[in-house]
Amino acid sequence: MHFFRFYTWGLYRDILSQQRPFVKVRVMEPNVKTNPSRLVALVGPLGAGIADLAHYLADRHAAVVVEVGDFARQLVEEAAKAGPVAYDSSAEQLAQHGPEHVISRLVEEIRHNEAWQAAPLVIIGVQTPAETAVLQEQFGDDLLVAYVKAGSQSARFNRVQQRGRPTEPADFQEFVEQDEALKAESALPQTQAKADVILWNSDSPEVFYEQVETHLVPHLSRG
Repeated sequence: MHFFRFYTWGLYRDILSQQRPFVKVRVMEPNVKTNPSRLVALVGPLGAGIADLAHYLADRHAAVVVEVGDFARQLVEEAAKAGPVAYDSSAEQLAQHGPEHVISRLVEEIRHNEAWQAAPLVIIGVQTPAETAVLQEQFGDDLLVAYVKAGSQSARFNRVQQRGRPTEPADFQEFVEQDEALKAESALPQTQAKADVILWNSDSPEVFYEQVETHLVPHLSRG
């Protein structure tokens, strides 16, 4: 399971010109399946603790975690391998339709990937109302969208600082700037309005994971 990252439209543009590590998945296997019935999308602001939640669901409940950004990079990588025409077509689709194009391709992959069909599936990296709407329209009641709230900016900044990653904001002011930019660019309040469940990660881990067990795990565990 890879760490969660926040992906903005700027990243999707960057994907067209950069080669980065990505999670290897199988794109468009031949035998289409029905919708998986154990599908959860996690959404939330910077520092909400979605990485920890994804780790928890993977470790405790054998969930497969799929990152939208990693999947987007693979689409471009696969197109680049296929040659200039395919790459230009992929780049054009990303430029015209942005993240929704990636989500639409992800929907296709979910329906064709046997490994993903056989396990609880958790999607992270969804941000915009448009992305969320695509998933909800395609998967209906098979999908549960959970929005994670985590209190004040200072509390979320402290959580980010504890992770100690080199790519994190250097100080609180930088965090605030990134946080506000993400909210504006991704329209997170509108995405929150589309959520099926609101989880509060502003107390102890025990209280947070009690919510997870109550609201998410039954959906991931159903037959």
